[in-house]
Amino acid sequence: MGAINKLRLLYQVRKNQWLKTSELEELQAKKLRAIIKHAYENTEFYHRKFKDAGVRPDDIKTAEDLKKLPFTTKEELREHSTGSMLARGVDLKRCLITETSGSTGIPTKIVYDEAADDFSKAINLRSYTENGLCLRSKWAVFKDLHHFQKQQWFQKLGIFSPLQLSVFDTTDKQVSILREFKPDVLDGYTSSIRLLAKAVEENGSEDIKPKAVFGTSEILDDEMRRYINSVFDVEMIDLFGCVELNRTAWECGEHVGYHIDIDAVIMEFVREGEIVSAGERGEIVYTGLYNYAMPLIRYAIEDIGVPSSEQCPCGRGLPLMKLIEGRSDSFMQVPDGRIFSPIIWTVIMRRVPGIGQFKAIQERKDLIRILLVRDDKFTQRTIDQTEHDIREVMGEEVNVKVELVDEIPKEKSGKIRAAVSKVNIRW
Repeated sequence: MGAINKLRLLYQVRKNQWLKTSELEELQAKKLRAIIKHAYENTEFYHRKFKDAGVRPDDIKTAEDLKKLPFTTKEELREHSTGSMLARGVDLKRCLITETSGSTGIPTKIVYDEAADDFSKAINLRSYTENGLCLRSKWAVFKDLHHFQKQQWFQKLGIFSPLQLSVFDTTDKQVSILREFKPDVLDGYTSSIRLLAKAVEENGSEDIKPKAVFGTSEILDDEMRRYINSVFDVEMIDLFGCVELNRTAWECGEHVGYHIDIDAVIMEFVREGEIVSAGERGEIVYTGLYNYAMPLIRYAIEDIGVPSSEQCPCGRGLPLMKLIEGRSDSFMQVPDGRIFSPIIWTVIMRRVPGIGQFKAIQERKDLIRILLVRDDKFTQRTIDQTEHDIREVMGEEVNVKVELVDEIPKEKSGKIRAAVSKVNIRW
């Protein structure tokens, strides 16, 4: 649909945020009824799920009615995303297909049609443009190479055109590129921004003075926020979402919580099958409102959040939530002093055939255990390549011990983490 449609949608969603919450909830309910009807009539997966639950589309009129339906699990998404969860008539050749491994270490394919991709990008851009990103800002983004995107024609003109930096480049290389680029905006994995801040603090750089800094994909704890803010002399903005549904919540400059994008998604907070009250912890459960190629209804993401009844002083009608369960012990420091972000594991392990699921546990600076669940492509080469690739990235002095297991144990919270370090990092 092109750049004009994306800009039109951006204009619309920027207007939406200033509607009253009640008006946004009416818009949300209208979108919900449409996606529910579509999913029931056009996807084998949800038609069967509705039937098994004894629910018809007319039974779902508002977000409160969703409790009549069972959850969609990550395991179901992994198994059915490009099969029975796809809507009838979807041409995969005309869709955007991306992949996530998330905290579980299990890859999952996500399908967006063109209309969904346009709307998703508009919702995503709203969180940036409301916090300082302008049409022609010099925008530097830290990304996994797997998620690098080709420039569209309007980006070649400098419009919403980020400089894409690999999170796997050394910080020295990143600093060198950024000194020349002189970014207005820094954006990317929170852990990558943290490592960049350390390099800038230690070496100094008058050329890296962003006016805005955004963190994504990882929980931003208080210590990390204070440190990044002090190095760059800005108030960092944290963004929340997932590959499955893209942007779903974001901070504004008031920093009193995360505005939920209720014109794009329904976010439930559930504990033991029941919706929690404001101020109580609950597992986040999503229903997407715009992706007709691969609807997601009551998708249990395994993140923990707290719905808030607070009113943000900014005046937006988008309600607030708070995030908890953030962990900073996923960074790993090796004997030569280098520090690795947890994002490193996604790419290292993705390229090794035969891995169904994994967890990396750093016992000492020179010892990393890999818990590995086999899939049907597993051979001895899987173990050999895993050990080789980790040492290639982290150094030959790092010992790698691969342990074959039937399943990865969960944390007390019920989540599975792909990387945990027992080593205290010397920043």
